[in-house]
Amino acid sequence: MTEPAPMLHPTYAPDAEPDEQVSDAGEALITAAIWLFCRNGIRNTGIEKIISRAGVSKMTLYNRFATKDGLVSAALEKEAEQWREWFFASVNAPTPDPRYGRLLFIFDALFVWFERKDYFGCLVMKAAIEFDDQSAEIRRIFKTHKQKMDDYLIHLCEEAGFEAPIRLASMLTTIIDGCIVKALVSRNPNVALEAKDICKSILNSEMKGLLTE
Repeated sequence: MTEPAPMLHPTYAPDAEPDEQVSDAGEALITAAIWLFCRNGIRNTGIEKIISRAGVSKMTLYNRFATKDGLVSAALEKEAEQWREWFFASVNAPTPDPRYGRLLFIFDALFVWFERKDYFGCLVMKAAIEFDDQSAEIRRIFKTHKQKMDDYLIHLCEEAGFEAPIRLASMLTTIIDGCIVKALVSRNPNVALEAKDICKSILNSEMKGLLTE
Protein backbone atom coordinates (compact mmCIF):
# COMPACT_ATOMS: atom_id res chain seq x y z
CA MET A 1 0.00 0.00 0.00
CA THR A 2 1.08 3.59 -0.61
CA GLU A 3 1.02 6.29 2.02
CA PRO A 4 -2.48 7.73 2.61
CA ALA A 5 -3.39 10.31 0.02
CA PRO A 6 -3.96 13.90 1.10
CA MET A 7 -7.45 15.03 2.06
CA LEU A 8 -9.80 14.37 -0.82
CA HIS A 9 -11.37 17.72 -1.58
CA PRO A 10 -13.74 17.04 -4.50
CA THR A 11 -16.32 15.02 -2.57
CA TYR A 12 -17.61 18.13 -0.76
CA ALA A 13 -19.77 15.85 1.38
CA PRO A 14 -17.97 15.24 4.68
CA ASP A 15 -19.91 13.99 7.67
CA ALA A 16 -18.80 17.05 9.66
CA GLU A 17 -19.60 20.63 8.75
CA PRO A 18 -16.67 22.54 7.19
CA ASP A 19 -14.48 24.52 9.57
CA GLU A 20 -14.56 27.56 7.33
CA GLN A 21 -17.36 29.02 5.26
CA VAL A 22 -16.68 29.62 1.56
CA SER A 23 -16.53 33.39 1.02
CA ASP A 24 -17.27 33.50 -2.72
CA ALA A 25 -21.00 33.13 -3.39
CA GLY A 26 -20.50 31.11 -6.57
CA GLU A 27 -18.12 28.69 -4.87
CA ALA A 28 -20.50 28.44 -1.92
CA LEU A 29 -23.32 27.45 -4.26
CA ILE A 30 -21.17 24.86 -6.03
CA THR A 31 -19.98 23.42 -2.71
CA ALA A 32 -23.50 23.24 -1.35
CA ALA A 33 -24.84 21.73 -4.59
CA ILE A 34 -22.23 18.97 -4.68
CA TRP A 35 -22.76 18.20 -0.99
CA LEU A 36 -26.50 17.77 -1.59
CA PHE A 37 -26.19 16.05 -4.99
CA CYS A 38 -23.87 13.43 -3.49
CA ARG A 39 -26.36 12.61 -0.76
CA ASN A 40 -29.73 13.06 -2.45
CA GLY A 41 -29.21 13.01 -6.20
CA ILE A 42 -29.66 15.93 -8.56
CA ARG A 43 -33.38 15.63 -9.31
CA ASN A 44 -34.25 15.31 -5.62
CA THR A 45 -32.32 18.46 -4.70
CA GLY A 46 -34.31 21.65 -5.09
CA ILE A 47 -32.97 25.16 -5.45
CA GLU A 48 -34.28 26.16 -2.03
CA LYS A 49 -32.16 23.50 -0.33
CA ILE A 50 -29.06 24.60 -2.22
CA ILE A 51 -29.37 28.32 -1.46
CA SER A 52 -30.23 27.57 2.17
CA ARG A 53 -27.08 25.50 2.62
CA ALA A 54 -24.95 28.00 0.69
CA GLY A 55 -26.34 30.92 2.70
CA VAL A 56 -27.07 33.06 -0.35
CA SER A 57 -30.17 34.43 -2.03
CA LYS A 58 -32.04 32.88 -4.93
CA MET A 59 -31.18 35.95 -6.98
CA THR A 60 -27.48 35.25 -6.42
CA LEU A 61 -27.91 31.77 -7.88
CA TYR A 62 -29.68 33.14 -10.96
CA ASN A 63 -27.11 35.93 -11.38
CA ARG A 64 -24.20 33.47 -11.22
CA PHE A 65 -25.62 30.43 -13.07
CA ALA A 66 -28.91 31.60 -14.68
CA THR A 67 -30.69 28.30 -13.93
CA LYS A 68 -30.38 25.19 -11.80
CA ASP A 69 -29.08 23.40 -14.89
CA GLY A 70 -26.28 25.94 -15.08
CA LEU A 71 -25.36 25.25 -11.47
CA VAL A 72 -25.52 21.49 -12.06
CA SER A 73 -23.07 21.82 -14.96
CA ALA A 74 -20.68 23.98 -12.92
CA ALA A 75 -20.85 21.60 -9.98
CA LEU A 76 -20.17 18.50 -12.08
CA GLU A 77 -17.29 20.21 -13.90
CA LYS A 78 -15.76 21.20 -10.56
CA GLU A 79 -16.22 17.77 -9.05
CA ALA A 80 -14.71 16.00 -12.06
CA GLU A 81 -11.75 18.38 -12.30
CA GLN A 82 -10.83 18.21 -8.61
CA TRP A 83 -11.31 14.46 -8.43
CA ARG A 84 -8.97 13.93 -11.37
CA GLU A 85 -6.44 16.30 -9.83
CA TRP A 86 -6.46 14.28 -6.60
CA PHE A 87 -6.45 10.90 -8.38
CA PHE A 88 -3.61 11.72 -10.76
CA ALA A 89 -1.51 13.17 -7.92
CA SER A 90 -2.13 10.09 -5.76
CA VAL A 91 -1.13 7.66 -8.52
CA ASN A 92 1.87 9.72 -9.63
CA ALA A 93 3.31 10.20 -6.13
CA PRO A 94 5.00 6.81 -5.48
CA THR A 95 8.12 5.65 -7.29
CA PRO A 96 7.10 3.47 -10.27
CA ASP A 97 7.33 -0.28 -9.74
CA PRO A 98 9.91 -1.81 -12.14
CA ARG A 99 7.41 -4.47 -13.20
CA TYR A 100 4.02 -2.74 -13.21
CA GLY A 101 4.89 0.93 -13.39
CA ARG A 102 2.24 3.00 -11.61
CA LEU A 103 -0.73 0.90 -12.70
CA LEU A 104 -1.34 -0.88 -9.40
CA PHE A 105 -1.19 2.43 -7.51
CA ILE A 106 -4.58 3.15 -9.11
CA PHE A 107 -6.21 0.77 -6.69
CA ASP A 108 -4.28 2.01 -3.66
CA ALA A 109 -5.74 5.45 -4.39
CA LEU A 110 -9.23 4.01 -4.81
CA PHE A 111 -8.89 2.17 -1.49
CA VAL A 112 -8.17 5.48 0.27
CA TRP A 113 -11.25 7.00 -1.40
CA PHE A 114 -13.50 4.05 -0.59
CA GLU A 115 -12.43 4.11 3.07
CA ARG A 116 -13.85 7.56 3.61
CA LYS A 117 -17.06 7.70 5.64
CA ASP A 118 -18.38 10.22 3.13
CA TYR A 119 -17.76 8.07 0.06
CA PHE A 120 -20.73 8.57 -2.26
CA GLY A 121 -19.35 7.09 -5.48
CA CYS A 122 -18.58 9.06 -8.63
CA LEU A 123 -21.00 11.98 -8.88
CA VAL A 124 -20.37 12.45 -12.60
CA MET A 125 -21.12 8.79 -13.30
CA LYS A 126 -24.23 8.90 -11.11
CA ALA A 127 -25.44 12.04 -12.90
CA ALA A 128 -25.03 10.39 -16.31
CA ILE A 129 -27.06 7.41 -15.10
CA GLU A 130 -29.70 9.57 -13.42
CA PHE A 131 -30.33 11.65 -16.54
CA ASP A 132 -29.47 9.00 -19.16
CA ASP A 133 -29.69 10.82 -22.52
CA GLN A 134 -32.07 13.53 -21.26
CA SER A 135 -29.30 16.10 -20.75
CA ALA A 136 -26.81 16.70 -23.54
CA GLU A 137 -24.71 18.86 -21.19
CA ILE A 138 -24.36 16.16 -18.52
CA ARG A 139 -23.52 13.64 -21.22
CA ARG A 140 -20.84 16.03 -22.54
CA ILE A 141 -19.30 16.47 -19.09
CA PHE A 142 -19.33 12.72 -18.53
CA LYS A 143 -17.69 11.99 -21.89
CA THR A 144 -15.03 14.65 -21.31
CA HIS A 145 -14.26 13.24 -17.87
CA LYS A 146 -14.00 9.69 -19.23
CA GLN A 147 -11.80 10.79 -22.14
CA LYS A 148 -9.36 12.49 -19.78
CA MET A 149 -9.32 9.37 -17.63
CA ASP A 150 -8.75 7.18 -20.71
CA ASP A 151 -5.88 9.40 -21.85
CA TYR A 152 -4.27 9.16 -18.42
CA LEU A 153 -4.63 5.37 -18.24
CA ILE A 154 -3.19 5.00 -21.74
CA HIS A 155 -0.23 7.12 -20.63
CA LEU A 156 0.31 4.87 -17.59
CA CYS A 157 0.22 1.76 -19.79
CA GLU A 158 2.71 3.26 -22.23
CA GLU A 159 4.95 4.43 -19.39
CA ALA A 160 5.01 0.88 -17.98
CA GLY A 161 6.05 -0.49 -21.38
CA PHE A 162 2.95 -2.51 -22.26
CA GLU A 163 1.97 -3.08 -25.85
CA ALA A 164 -1.59 -2.31 -26.97
CA PRO A 165 -2.00 0.43 -24.32
CA ILE A 166 -5.41 1.48 -25.63
CA ARG A 167 -6.82 -2.02 -25.23
CA LEU A 168 -5.27 -2.43 -21.79
CA ALA A 169 -6.52 1.00 -20.66
CA SER A 170 -10.03 0.02 -21.76
CA MET A 171 -9.88 -3.08 -19.56
CA LEU A 172 -8.64 -0.97 -16.66
CA THR A 173 -11.55 1.43 -17.14
CA THR A 174 -13.99 -1.48 -16.90
CA ILE A 175 -12.36 -2.66 -13.66
CA ILE A 176 -12.24 0.83 -12.15
CA ASP A 177 -15.87 1.67 -12.97
CA GLY A 178 -17.09 -1.66 -11.64
CA CYS A 179 -14.97 -1.17 -8.54
CA ILE A 180 -16.46 2.27 -7.86
CA VAL A 181 -20.01 0.93 -8.08
CA LYS A 182 -19.38 -2.22 -6.04
CA ALA A 183 -17.65 -0.27 -3.27
CA LEU A 184 -20.65 2.08 -3.08
CA VAL A 185 -23.18 -0.75 -2.88
CA SER A 186 -21.20 -2.99 -0.53
CA ARG A 187 -19.63 -0.21 1.57
CA ASN A 188 -16.50 -2.33 1.56
CA PRO A 189 -13.23 -0.55 0.66
CA ASN A 190 -11.50 -3.91 0.18
CA VAL A 191 -13.18 -4.05 -3.23
CA ALA A 192 -10.22 -1.92 -4.38
CA LEU A 193 -7.77 -4.58 -3.20
CA GLU A 194 -9.71 -7.29 -5.02
CA ALA A 195 -9.59 -5.18 -8.16
CA LYS A 196 -5.86 -4.70 -7.65
CA ASP A 197 -5.37 -8.50 -7.69
CA ILE A 198 -7.46 -8.75 -10.87
CA CYS A 199 -5.38 -6.01 -12.48
CA LYS A 200 -2.14 -7.74 -11.49
CA SER A 201 -3.33 -10.98 -13.10
CA ILE A 202 -4.14 -9.14 -16.32
CA LEU A 203 -0.78 -7.38 -16.36
CA ASN A 204 1.05 -10.66 -15.71
CA SER A 205 -0.87 -12.22 -18.58
CA GLU A 206 0.09 -9.33 -20.86
CA MET A 207 3.74 -9.84 -19.93
CA LYS A 208 3.57 -13.57 -20.69
CA GLY A 209 2.09 -12.78 -24.09
CA LEU A 210 5.00 -10.49 -24.86
CA LEU A 211 7.53 -13.13 -23.82
CA THR A 212 6.00 -15.85 -26.01
CA GLU A 213 5.74 -13.71 -29.16
